[in-house]
Amino acid sequence: MRYPCLLVLASVAGCSLPAPKPPAAEFLVADGSSTYWVRSGPEGISSRTSPLILTNADSRFYEVYVEEVTRSYDDAVFTREPIYSRDLLTGAKKLLFEDNKVAAWERMYLAANPRARLLAPDEDTNDDVSISATGESDILGVAGPYVIYDRHITLEKTDFQQSDSSRGAIDIRSGQAVPINSLVRDTSAMGAGAVRVGSAIRWRHAGYDVVARYDTARAETVVALRDLRGHEWPVGYVDSRLPRIFWLDQPRVDPPLRAALSHAFDDAREHDEDAQFVSRTKKRNLARIAGRLVAAHGRGGVSRVHSISQ
Repeated sequence: MRYPCLLVLASVAGCSLPAPKPPAAEFLVADGSSTYWVRSGPEGISSRTSPLILTNADSRFYEVYVEEVTRSYDDAVFTREPIYSRDLLTGAKKLLFEDNKVAAWERMYLAANPRARLLAPDEDTNDDVSISATGESDILGVAGPYVIYDRHITLEKTDFQQSDSSRGAIDIRSGQAVPINSLVRDTSAMGAGAVRVGSAIRWRHAGYDVVARYDTARAETVVALRDLRGHEWPVGYVDSRLPRIFWLDQPRVDPPLRAALSHAFDDAREHDEDAQFVSRTKKRNLARIAGRLVAAHGRGGVSRVHSISQ
């Protein structure tokens, strides 16, 4: 009489429940050098990456980027790197930071060499100049409406060299410099409703959470998607301790803004070397700064889908 019951129990034990499916979600993850477009649904999680530095302030999205301006003469070269923001909807461009020291050195050179000839952009420059002045700007990260940057200037002459460096922060809304220490006290630096839960940062959204935990062994931050029952799916790794999240699903982004985001995302992918970052391969290794995001596959494993190096 017990055998039928045993058969029923055996059949139940042999049938495993289907693996939970990730919730429907669409959002952007941004760190100091890249933006990742993440989509999730029953079919799994996918992501694309772009060297777009993205932030928002006062309900507007901005791209932040560095331009290189080089003015060459027969016996001198002056290079500076201003930092700009661009409103994605209007295209309005604003100068956020520019070190005036290089321009001052150029004026001093022209005062001492009034007949110096400015070379055309397509003219070959002399590799052996007597004066070389360089101002470098590196965007280290974006925290809420604030852009954090490193600035390094160098003046080299035949028998003389001087250099200086500093770190600063700019409020993208006003273009004004702000003390870096004040960012710690400004809750807008967290963004998108982020809260600290123990050692993790959590963003609660429409039917799911995004969780970021810093991995000390990797020196990277792992980003995960979590449903309301506590099931988690690894999305990938970024280099920022405080990544930025921008929701695209609830409420759904209106068509003009979605189109502007998509255009900026793809345009930065196509022109990353010319317009987004100034390459420093010979000067410093930016691979540590460049972000990396990996997509989770249906098996629940993590595989790297893209990496950016300069």
